Amino acid sequence: MQTLQHIPVWVFALLIGLIALGLLQTRTRQVQVRRLLGIHIALTVVTLVGVVMQWRPTPWLPLGLLSWAVSCAGVAWALGHGAAPAGASYDVGTRRFTVPGSWLPLTLFMAIFACKFVVGMVNATAPEQLHSVQAAIGVSALYGVLSGLLNARALRLMRLHASQAPRVPLPP
Repeated sequence: MQTLQHIPVWVFALLIGLIALGLLQTRTRQVQVRRLLGIHIALTVVTLVGVVMQWRPTPWLPLGLLSWAVSCAGVAWALGHGAAPAGASYDVGTRRFTVPGSWLPLTLFMAIFACKFVVGMVNATAPEQLHSVQAAIGVSALYGVLSGLLNARALRLMRLHASQAPRVPLPP
């Protein structure tokens, strides 16, 4: 209980914000490309910064970055080639996506938050547990997998945009 008293208030505010943002994702909505990508890019940056901040003072930063990049790109590539979620569409006229509601974003937001929270707690209470090459590779890969899952969904939606975007004919 004493450990919880030392958690900064902003962490709880962030948790509430992520829950609210995740709950908004559970309803069908119309969003612009910028907003669709903004959330995904922001959370990808959060995981990348987590890797850099955690292993910057250690010799394992390059391995952590490689582990994050390979797992993020691998998962995004492998799952990003599937079909867009049922009910998703892109309207060329309004330049907006119709995105069906899903609990997946909230689940991924909470998983990323939980990961960062646990790593922060372990770093504060038993930092020696994180001072190994195995921890650098494993935690970084987990951050990468979570980011890859989030980005795979965005890639599937962006394929709708690419398939319906107006094409300009090339001059003869």
